Amino acid sequence: LWSIEEVGLFTSQVHSQFQQPFVLEDKKYQMAVSIGVSIYPDDAQTIEMFMRHADVAMFKAKSEGRNRTSFFSDELEQQIIHRHQLELLLRETLTNQQLQVYYQPKLCLETGKLLGAEALARMQNHQGQWVSPIEFIPLAEETGLIGELGQQVLRQACKECLSWQQLGNQVPVSVNIAAAQFADPLLVKQISSLMTELQMPARLLELEVTESALMLDVSKTQSMLSQLKAAGICISIDDFGTGYSSLSYLKKFQVDVLKIDKSFVQEMLTDRGDMEIVKAVISLAKSMNLQLIAEGIELEAQKDKLLELGCQMGQGYFFSKP
Repeated sequence: LWSIEEVGLFTSQVHSQFQQPFVLEDKKYQMAVSIGVSIYPDDAQTIEMFMRHADVAMFKAKSEGRNRTSFFSDELEQQIIHRHQLELLLRETLTNQQLQVYYQPKLCLETGKLLGAEALARMQNHQGQWVSPIEFIPLAEETGLIGELGQQVLRQACKECLSWQQLGNQVPVSVNIAAAQFADPLLVKQISSLMTELQMPARLLELEVTESALMLDVSKTQSMLSQLKAAGICISIDDFGTGYSSLSYLKKFQVDVLKIDKSFVQEMLTDRGDMEIVKAVISLAKSMNLQLIAEGIELEAQKDKLLELGCQMGQGYFFSKP
């Protein structure tokens, strides 16, 4: 019988062997190996369960980046079961059009006037409990469901915005576009078709895209942004400061709005580094004549400091939850 240490040593040797390329017909082929380990009789008493547990551990190794070893544990199995149940719930929610959209207001920090609203996806389980977007949004991206989820949020948000307009409220709505959606060449056509169908004025729609999504394919990004801007749609860079875009690319993209990420806003009064980042983003927005909005404002002192620094718009729990 092998000890866990001996199994670990063996898997390390396997990984080491696979670091060397395979040579076939004078061509080199590099391969990676992911290993899942289940220990008998600690993890399982039957061959079927033994193999299933090893497979669960291998799935974990792949999800952590591949080319590594993962050992089975009861906690790991519960994580896999939870993920599977969440995926089933997400698929059912999208199929039955049960996804809900909540809205967080964007306000003028000086006057409190309503300037817009951000659409945010919400989902409930069968017991009526809310499932955190931190859980189901990344899962939607992993499973390829993010496109359908994004389309449903966009359609609901546009309809809601039009209902506000009918009541006499010209409140622009902003919708988050995931990286996988932004990489879809049909995105512009889908948005244009929806706006034509609903007779949605372009001035009332803003699309929020993360820095990292914009940088996936720079030339493609420029083309898509120019098409969207030509249609009159406002473009916002979400979570600005957390990605890796350069100033030269920011100028090329010709976006309309920078959003200061909430991680900087929430720590700006206690962390000097975060304060300097907020100052730099505000200065950058001013120099490039861009609109600016701070997200995640939770304290009056944060609001007052942002106003003092020159940021005119904001959103966060200090004003309202979604």
